[in-house]
Amino acid sequence: MARFLRLALLSPVLALLSDPEQPWKTYIKSPTSRDVLPKKVHAVSGGAEATSAADGSYVLSLQPGGQVSLDFGYVGGLLSMRTETQSVGEPHFSLAFAESPSFVRAISDDTGAVATQDYDKALNVTVDMGESSYTMPTERFRGGFKFVTIHAFEQVTISNIVCHLGYSPSQKDPRAWSGHFYTPDDDVLVRAWYAGVFTAQTNIAPPNTSRWLPQVQNGWAYNATLGAEGPMILDGAKRDRAVWPGDLGIAGTTAYLGLGEVGLESVYYALETMFMYQNATTGALPFAGPTTGSWRRGARSDTYHAWTLIACFNYAIFTTDSSWVDSRWPNITAGVGYILRALDNDVGLAKQVEPNDWARLGGGGYNSALNALNYHALVSLSSLAADTGRAEQAGSWASYAARLKTAYNTILWDDSSTLYRDNETAAGALLFPQDGNALALYYNLTTTPSQTSALSAALVRNWNEVGPVTPELPDTISPFISSIEILAHYAASKPLRALRLMRRTWGYMLTSPLMTGETLVEGMSANGSLYYRSRRGYNYDAAYTSLSHSWSTGPTQALSFKAVGLELVGWKRWVFKPQLGDLKRAEAGWTGGRGGGEEFGAVVEVGDGTIEAEVWTPVGTGGRVSLPCEVVRVDGEESADGEVEGGKLSIKGERCRFCA
Repeated sequence: MARFLRLALLSPVLALLSDPEQPWKTYIKSPTSRDVLPKKVHAVSGGAEATSAADGSYVLSLQPGGQVSLDFGYVGGLLSMRTETQSVGEPHFSLAFAESPSFVRAISDDTGAVATQDYDKALNVTVDMGESSYTMPTERFRGGFKFVTIHAFEQVTISNIVCHLGYSPSQKDPRAWSGHFYTPDDDVLVRAWYAGVFTAQTNIAPPNTSRWLPQVQNGWAYNATLGAEGPMILDGAKRDRAVWPGDLGIAGTTAYLGLGEVGLESVYYALETMFMYQNATTGALPFAGPTTGSWRRGARSDTYHAWTLIACFNYAIFTTDSSWVDSRWPNITAGVGYILRALDNDVGLAKQVEPNDWARLGGGGYNSALNALNYHALVSLSSLAADTGRAEQAGSWASYAARLKTAYNTILWDDSSTLYRDNETAAGALLFPQDGNALALYYNLTTTPSQTSALSAALVRNWNEVGPVTPELPDTISPFISSIEILAHYAASKPLRALRLMRRTWGYMLTSPLMTGETLVEGMSANGSLYYRSRRGYNYDAAYTSLSHSWSTGPTQALSFKAVGLELVGWKRWVFKPQLGDLKRAEAGWTGGRGGGEEFGAVVEVGDGTIEAEVWTPVGTGGRVSLPCEVVRVDGEESADGEVEGGKLSIKGERCRFCA
């Protein structure tokens, strides 16, 4: 950040765009301390009174039946408080937790899915007579909540109510983010970027705060070991509180862009957990972490296997940690071997043998989502192999990928719909999934510009007023798959379409009275309700849906990497390709690498047929400047091929034609 401000003194563009007041800081919703007081009183009922104390906390005076609901912002952890009572009855009061305003009540929202929406009940509390202190038991750790409701059974006075923050334990100051994004042109987009990072931050967990299995009922217990002993990024704050590696393609990048070294640490421990349980014979990587029912049932997933390998590539290029690459290359090689054996047939595509996925229906056969993921895993890891001195593997893996791409288009492309089929079976040929098509578009499975453009346009047919209704899971809007779709539209050079999707779906998530307004929901029904996956394991329990789920944070990646346009694409390799759409000015910056010492950033302004930008990247890296302009100048010199070395660059494009 300091470097960003120094650059502002050197550049007219930066002086114009970079405000020394750093207006983006107002969008950070993280608390300033790891001991968090309630922000305000949400509701009072019955024989209850809430008064403000001198230190900014609240004093609650409760009679039997009295109830107060407090709004903490969005937090997670354990509560402590001071109590005073003369009553010998028990319990004295109960504590209930909720993410959504819809479930502020005398019982908590749910971490177990039941149609009655009352799985978790409340935590009953009995205290000593007179004055005493109370802290929640460690096993009652509550990973994500906005509201706490205190319901009295006996007369009691409660004061000094504090949440001892659990998430992102490596950060003494949770507001100390290392990345930023800002545009003065669209508040919703800025909010979406910061909500993404905050969501990822709330999903970074201490190692012994996962769900205990078999699951406690009534109530909850979150004191199980996640896997590797370190802070790691999970699927959600409230639940499942487990590693689901399919999420890492979105969640891991968000954590990196916003939190830098802290985010990379959380990805490291998530990957270490996957390596701990990799099948030594087949090379298969787990579907989920060890604190899940899926793990206990022995469930496996071909798609999540590929997602884990993609996360390995991302972690490698974000850190440029050659020691990690060398130490984990046998695991990566074994994982790629699992894919190659599946591709070693007359067709060149992998059959989906283990169809567990993100909860979608369909699948099986030569599945389009699986093979798109396999393709990207092979292409990206082939480039990593080449860049780290493993030429033979690089060539072999690239050859498999090229054959896969040819077969993918021969077998799965449907000309009439301009979409890819789910698979080659009779049923699969009638299903044109959002996931397989978004992944194919994003990962460059198309072969011509016209096919790319047609596929991007066809995906819009799924949209309603809230967002894309995914064909592979009816009555569902998936922010995870829609995050991939955003990136896919950018890959098709359709930035306005990507911005429309962010404004529509993420704008809804940030403004709906059902949501927290600060974090991003796991999923929704087609009409935007919290009845996500009602017929697919969630038992019509809207109180079960997670309101802070890091797989839903795609706009963070899209706005930094695609809109501002500075993106890491390989080992010490980046591209600068801004696609601002209807934005006029935008900037992004972040730190990464081992020790968090590498700085990346760009400030971009577009005018009437012109682009001006300042870009900074670490010395020792290399990149390519890709602008839709007839003339491109780098540091005042006309650039023929766009190839540049890392450092501070002043870039100007003239006679530019911007994508719609």
